[in-house]
Amino acid sequence: MAHRNHPYFIVPAELDWQDGVPSAIDYGDVYFSRDDGLAESRYVFLEHNRLQERWQQLDDARPGRFTVCETGFGTGLNFLLTCELWLRTAPPNWTLHYISCEKHPLRPEDLKRALGAWPSLHELSTILQDNYPPLIPGQHRRYLHKSQICLDVLFGDILDTLPQLIDGVIDGASPDVSKGPVDAWFLDGFAPAANPDMWQTALFDSMARLSHRGSSFATFTSAGVVKRGLKQVGFNVKKVKGYGRKREMLCGEFNAYAQAVDREVAAQRLPLTPVPWHQPGKGAVPQSALVIGGGLAGCSTARALAERGIAVTLIERHSTLAREASGNPQGVLYTKLSPEPGTLNWFTLSSFLYALSHYRQAYFGASGTGDFCGVLQLPGNDREAELFSRLKEMLGDQRWLAFLSAEQATAISGLALNRDGIFYPQAGWLSPPAICAAYVDHPLIERVHDREVASLSDDGEQWQASDTKGELIATGNAAVIAGSHEARHLAQSATLPLRRIRGQISYFNQEDISTSPRCVVCHDGYFAPPTDGRFCLGASFDLKNTDTALSDHDHQFNIDTLRKLSPDLLKAGAQAVGGRAALRCASPDYLPIVGAAPDVAAFDEDYAALRKDAKRAIPRAGRYYRQLYLNVAHGSRGLTSTPMSAELLASYLCGESRPISRQLAENLAPARFLIRDLMRNRR
Repeated sequence: MAHRNHPYFIVPAELDWQDGVPSAIDYGDVYFSRDDGLAESRYVFLEHNRLQERWQQLDDARPGRFTVCETGFGTGLNFLLTCELWLRTAPPNWTLHYISCEKHPLRPEDLKRALGAWPSLHELSTILQDNYPPLIPGQHRRYLHKSQICLDVLFGDILDTLPQLIDGVIDGASPDVSKGPVDAWFLDGFAPAANPDMWQTALFDSMARLSHRGSSFATFTSAGVVKRGLKQVGFNVKKVKGYGRKREMLCGEFNAYAQAVDREVAAQRLPLTPVPWHQPGKGAVPQSALVIGGGLAGCSTARALAERGIAVTLIERHSTLAREASGNPQGVLYTKLSPEPGTLNWFTLSSFLYALSHYRQAYFGASGTGDFCGVLQLPGNDREAELFSRLKEMLGDQRWLAFLSAEQATAISGLALNRDGIFYPQAGWLSPPAICAAYVDHPLIERVHDREVASLSDDGEQWQASDTKGELIATGNAAVIAGSHEARHLAQSATLPLRRIRGQISYFNQEDISTSPRCVVCHDGYFAPPTDGRFCLGASFDLKNTDTALSDHDHQFNIDTLRKLSPDLLKAGAQAVGGRAALRCASPDYLPIVGAAPDVAAFDEDYAALRKDAKRAIPRAGRYYRQLYLNVAHGSRGLTSTPMSAELLASYLCGESRPISRQLAENLAPARFLIRDLMRNRR
């Protein structure tokens, strides 16, 4: 059993089974009705949110997104019934966005047993089980059923997780809830008498801040604490006939955020979050967008926008895609974990878990795309070995990774290894150029090659991209700069603190390697199964050299690294038969830079007081360039980080609920460097 006192731990549900119906031991309440759980869920949540009627009225001329938020995922029954109705009723070009919070998630075996009670939902329940997130805290996004359904499951206390979906509100002002993303609420979870900790003012306040005028809600309970709590934050509430033996239930709609008139109620509301410098106010969803850069960041962003109905012009200065840091024939899908996770670790972990599902469902399968053969990670020194040991204590009961002895690592990899390691069975290697080509294969993406963007200008409605001769390349309502180091050449992003890190891979003929690995092996470098008749060994790491010419010194570095892994792998006299060198783009904190492009002069003016008092609260939102965003600095983990980053940018541009917490979003925001420098009086 994993130790409980660590950041990865979450308390799973402890169940008591009675006649096939699961009951929560800690709450003394059942997960669904013993009489007819399907009928009750349909009656309470689907009918009283008027979902079928509303979905039949959706405009099928343009893609859209309908968002449901639930306060207790439980067995996933409400989710499955909602999916079933959606697939029968809604236009196929719309997406159901289903957000659900769960403090005590079911173990996978309990989920399977519970859903076995509903044979009519077998196909959908199998899809859910195959994509059920690992039992670790945080927000987990999955796209299901050919991306018609987007599921966000938030594992953790709802009073912690739900507020993280709220964007910043200026201190002293009323929350602007006119454009909240949630269209319908399922107030589920155990009854207020059994679970009073959930039914708090902070829950109702979060609902109000995430709603818009007309957002509906329905709940099985008619408890007074729920009725009063909803009314106090601006919901119209009515009692209607309950299901079966339940006399009454509640439903209604959100009208407008209500200021608290009672001091006690006001004290229980969520504190207004500090200055929302990380994100501009929400504007209209653009009909078109420019994306500058044809690597993983640019191509994934173009695809995420196109799938939301936005016409994209992708501008790449080379004749083909993925010519620079995204151009290696093999990239490894992996993460590095820490037993003391900070922001970097939480982002790399959440983006890794999302990427595993993303690539398998969307773009894997074409010839030469890659191989999910698993990734074996070995410690490079004694300190890393000790970290692995601590991680085993924390994550030893998880299923998405395995802690292997040296003997087990040898058996899985097919190599003679003398170190314990961590194995990620669902990971592997992918071809970044092939992934980029798959991303842009969409009717709403137009590609422009051999044109370098030298300047961007905005006339208030359209961004214009011009080349080095001043000639117009393309226009769009919005623009995304995803061109790695080239972002420094544009006036709007010239101050970004980007770092160039040279990396070189070396190619070897298959006959020069004595044993082919059965999986990817990451050590001080990486060693993957062969592709196109050759092995790719890599990669060097050089902060001081910005030359992209192949180096014999770096070839030797890769050879020495492989021999350190296993001395007999490379045959005597073997020499590199080629290679590839490129400059990775990274930030000072090694997190990617994803979000709105700040107006630097305006930030210096608006937050000048931070130079003298770093803790001062300044009630002013950040000023940004209109509909201009950045997606750069993915370093050596672009395969892992770009899918989640593209989702984040799309959520900003389209007014959707974010795929990550507000805290993580703030730590990816381009303006973070401006704020930090002002607080340290470096500007």
